[in-house]
Amino acid sequence: MKMTADYHTHTFYSDGHSSMRDNVLEAVKKGLTSLGITDHGFNHRTGGIKREDVKKLRDEINSLQKEFPQIKLLLGVEANLLNYNGDVDLTPDDIKNFDYIILGIHYLTYGKGVKDSFLFNFRNFFWNTKQHRKKITKSYIKAMDRYPIKVIVHPNYATGCDVEMLANACKERGVLLEFNGKRVEFNKREIDAIIKSGVGIILGSDAHYANKVGDCSLQQEFLKDYPDFPLERFVNINLEN
Repeated sequence: MKMTADYHTHTFYSDGHSSMRDNVLEAVKKGLTSLGITDHGFNHRTGGIKREDVKKLRDEINSLQKEFPQIKLLLGVEANLLNYNGDVDLTPDDIKNFDYIILGIHYLTYGKGVKDSFLFNFRNFFWNTKQHRKKITKSYIKAMDRYPIKVIVHPNYATGCDVEMLANACKERGVLLEFNGKRVEFNKREIDAIIKSGVGIILGSDAHYANKVGDCSLQQEFLKDYPDFPLERFVNINLEN
């Protein structure tokens, strides 16, 4: 199993440790056909990009596209889910600046005011109850209905969710579910629900270092416990490798 495209990578514009050029060079080296740069959204406390840097990101990726025509380069953003209402840290004007949006929950994000920061973000640490997971899942769904989300990344990270409900909602909306290169946090029951839902699945390296771009070794190791998993459901792999 080999990735053909990697749509979840980071650079030093957020909390990555490599330049955009480094990521592109690694993607070309590994024979990827497409690469997406998805630095963290604006409300990430320790690694969010700055709005004044978005033009720099766009100019840089456009320049690299001319230099490396053999690979398709895209500018995305890893937006942060902020509250139970499905708000994310993007305005309509922000959305116009990116080619696509991936969405996740992170430990360290600014909510929309003190109340949101406490009720949503703080609870993610300490209230991982069935009720909370249902509310989290419904907030993902609200966000998908309000924003042009392409991928839900690292489900169950930072807080749990109802994976069956999420997978079915993603299937209905044509949103992909990610198997993440730093963490795959599904149990057998959840894997069975993902398979049953028919949702499209994508591998993302979540690379914070250039040498991890295109790396799906963790996902491959995880899938050894599920030898009957339908690999054809992954939208960005080559089954011949």
